[in-house]
Amino acid sequence: MLVQLEINNYAIIQHVFIEFNKGLNIITGETGAGKSILLGALGLSLGERADSKVLYEQTEKCVIEGSFDIKNYALQTLFQDLDLDYDDKTIVRREISPQGKSRAFINDSPVTLETLKVLAEKLVNLTSQNESQQLHTEAYPIELLDICANNAGLVQEYKSSFQVLKKTKTQLENLIQEQQKIQKDFDYLSFQLQEIEEAQLDNENLELLEQELNTLSNAELIQSKLFALAAAIENSENAALPILNQAFYQIKDISKFNEACLDLNKRLESVLIELEDIKNDAEKLAEKTELDNERIQVLNRKVNEANRLLRKHQLQTLDELLHLKNKLQEQTQFVQSSQKEIEALEKELIQAENKVKELALALTNSRKKASVQAKESIQASMRKVGMPNAIFEIVFEEKVNFSENGKDKIVFLFNANKGFAPQAMSKIASGGELSRVLLSIQALLAKNTALPTLIFDEIDTGISGEVAAKVAEVFKEISKDHQLIAITHLPQIAAKADQHFFIYKNEQDEKTSTKIASLNTEQHVKAIARMLSGEIISEESLSNARSLIHS
Repeated sequence: MLVQLEINNYAIIQHVFIEFNKGLNIITGETGAGKSILLGALGLSLGERADSKVLYEQTEKCVIEGSFDIKNYALQTLFQDLDLDYDDKTIVRREISPQGKSRAFINDSPVTLETLKVLAEKLVNLTSQNESQQLHTEAYPIELLDICANNAGLVQEYKSSFQVLKKTKTQLENLIQEQQKIQKDFDYLSFQLQEIEEAQLDNENLELLEQELNTLSNAELIQSKLFALAAAIENSENAALPILNQAFYQIKDISKFNEACLDLNKRLESVLIELEDIKNDAEKLAEKTELDNERIQVLNRKVNEANRLLRKHQLQTLDELLHLKNKLQEQTQFVQSSQKEIEALEKELIQAENKVKELALALTNSRKKASVQAKESIQASMRKVGMPNAIFEIVFEEKVNFSENGKDKIVFLFNANKGFAPQAMSKIASGGELSRVLLSIQALLAKNTALPTLIFDEIDTGISGEVAAKVAEVFKEISKDHQLIAITHLPQIAAKADQHFFIYKNEQDEKTSTKIASLNTEQHVKAIARMLSGEIISEESLSNARSLIHS
């Protein structure tokens, strides 16, 4: 429940600190004093959007802090999911800087507004005349009956199965589309792949192939030149090696007369050895370089085919061509193997559809069973709040397709007048009637679940007299088990307060601000008397106030 609310520098509120109690907390006050502003500040602390225009003093920041006792809410798992430290006494805080920058905190840990809103849904339930529009939404009747039927586990199981169904269906549709797209080009892709495979270019290097082809194509010329080199060194009339060999021994003979010739002799010896190696290598290379017409044909085919494929596919290297080959293999194999995947997914889809169908039927049956008691409870509450002839119906329709909430479309029908058939509430219900219907539904929810703090913002607009007294009784009944905070202008409702707060304007230093006072017993009586008779409080109005309070 909401234990404390502190507001600093918000709208026309300079500073307000409120301590709320269990039971029924009533807020009354002067017109325009800021009753709704108080709720606006609470909404801001729970994640509503705001900017620097909300500041009372434009040079100071706005800080709104709410303290909640949540030990009975079983929110430990939610805090764990939100990666927050849990505490039975949880504090939420919102700060707005003069520059419009917003920050939010839960137990002093910085959080996003989205995280704050997730928690806020578990802490506060705000109901106003505007909120009664939720009665016309498609989701609200389903959520109401699921609460009454205690369907939380079944709903979660259905939603998980529905997500599996959606995912499987999407996978199957995407796979079929991809298969159809590739299937159109299958023959062409297969032809391209066959061309590259027949070229047998795996593990080949085009540059090396071209070098080998160039060598073999000029084999006779290369061989003749190499043999000529060998002959010039040793096997001809004026060969270099015999002449230099003779010179070597001549220099060797004179080196004993001149030591400087020893160095020349060593260098000449190195030349002779190198020439011998060159001759031998030239002969070996010449013997290896033989004309091989068959190999030339193979190389010509490979080089020509490689260059043709590179030009055709606008590629630069054989590595790129082989990468294309792998891609073509994957695409053609996909067409061949995807049919098996499609058949497997079709089986999974049938299983998922059957599971969703089974769970949706279970939800429908559970909701229909709960709707009987829900209808009776709501109609009983409507009689309590001054609509004795009201008819409330819960109508089930079946959707064509499954949705997030099953296959049910549930509609609330209503008529407050005797002898008339119920219709959609948006067509015939007045604001006051809608408010009382919503109040009757909240009374039903209070019996079926541990509601968070309930806040009613002038939901009693459009009613008075005996009806107002009956609404007050419903407020009081709900507040026995749930904290209820209500802004009201009716003395019949205010009289039932366990705690009465009065909002008023304070003018100081030529500036107006909102203040709030927690009324004691005597002040409470006077406030009710003032609501009954106006500013002039008489003994009669005081007596009426006491009678109203103790009735």
